[in-house]
Amino acid sequence: MERNVMGELNVYRGSGAKPNFSEIARRHGMDRHTVAKYWREGEAAADGRSARGSAFDPLEEVIRAKAQLPGMTKMAVYAFLREGRGEGLPGYGAFTAWCRGRDVPFGGVGGREPHPRFETPPGRQLQFDWKEGMRLVDSEGEVFEFSVFTATLGYSRKHRFIPVRSRTLDDLLSCLLATFTRLGGVPEECITDNMSCLVTVSGRRRTRQERAWRFAREAGFELRLCAPRSPQTKGKDESANRFLNRLLAYGGEFTGWSGLAEAVARIEAQANSEPNRTTGLPPDALFMREKESLRPIGNLRLLESMVGDVSVQTVPPTMLVRAAGREWSVPRRCIGRRVSVIAMPGGQVVVRMAGEEVAVHDAASGPSRPINYDPDHYGQALEGKRGLADADIAEAARANLALLDSLGGA
Repeated sequence: MERNVMGELNVYRGSGAKPNFSEIARRHGMDRHTVAKYWREGEAAADGRSARGSAFDPLEEVIRAKAQLPGMTKMAVYAFLREGRGEGLPGYGAFTAWCRGRDVPFGGVGGREPHPRFETPPGRQLQFDWKEGMRLVDSEGEVFEFSVFTATLGYSRKHRFIPVRSRTLDDLLSCLLATFTRLGGVPEECITDNMSCLVTVSGRRRTRQERAWRFAREAGFELRLCAPRSPQTKGKDESANRFLNRLLAYGGEFTGWSGLAEAVARIEAQANSEPNRTTGLPPDALFMREKESLRPIGNLRLLESMVGDVSVQTVPPTMLVRAAGREWSVPRRCIGRRVSVIAMPGGQVVVRMAGEEVAVHDAASGPSRPINYDPDHYGQALEGKRGLADADIAEAARANLALLDSLGGA
């Protein structure tokens, strides 16, 4: 990298012109004062700097391994390194320059079509889509094949990411409802392309799933379809997929579906806290202004019933609620609180408290048990029990759930 900078500066020397230090520093991921020093001191300054090495050198093996994953980007690897090693690493510009200098290839690099900017006022539009065909292996070797629902507000670029095992209309409506409750309102319109769960395409004819448009009317927004991959209409949510490429760096770094969901939540938080390339501000900051322009959500009970069979229950000390003829666990903090329990046609049981999604169970997979405890929920129930140290809680939970399973419930 230093040699490239020195070569460029030598061209300026030969022409008798003075270079723009800031512009050269930006392109090469360096500090402008360093470029100015190279200009003053020549080759000797660059040789001295190169001898010191880079903070990324000890991580080269990890960087190259992550870079080989399909669809991997430099930002995804850099965000992963920073999370694991704190703030001690140099900036992203230095990382990209280090990768160029060592010729580290990344997956998914190639030419792209131009995407003109298309802006909308606050509260006007939400763009949504699926990030399909994702596959990760957790720390115990279990393979997870899944998709992620992505939604982006047009003005603030506020993102919402929700991992799902399938892409049915039930899944879509549940994700939209969870998004609206998280945002605290609905936009004027929501747009997407020709999702197979929304339309059936036969030749030039498109047949709509009227249940989705009825849901939109009751929620208070207009549902619109756009041409697939149309940058003028859905480019902001297509851009959100770049953040989800960071998930690839978590391969082998999480445990179970709950661990995967936590990884997706961390990336959502990163996407909303990092300055946007277009606005220059974090989406969370602009959302404070856009939130005031969102419309109130329609009849929440009616919308929940349109997603699935809904009931309102008070959570007992057992932390179990009833749906689809069976009992399902919720977190300990729900005890004594009223929750909405939704049994979806696709087999999922979704539990919400004050609009927040607190538990999701899959009634369609695994053995049919009358009592179904999530291991994390059961561990919470054992916290503070006499005679159990913190280190023993996980083992005690496993033992008790195995015993319960042998009796016909787990």
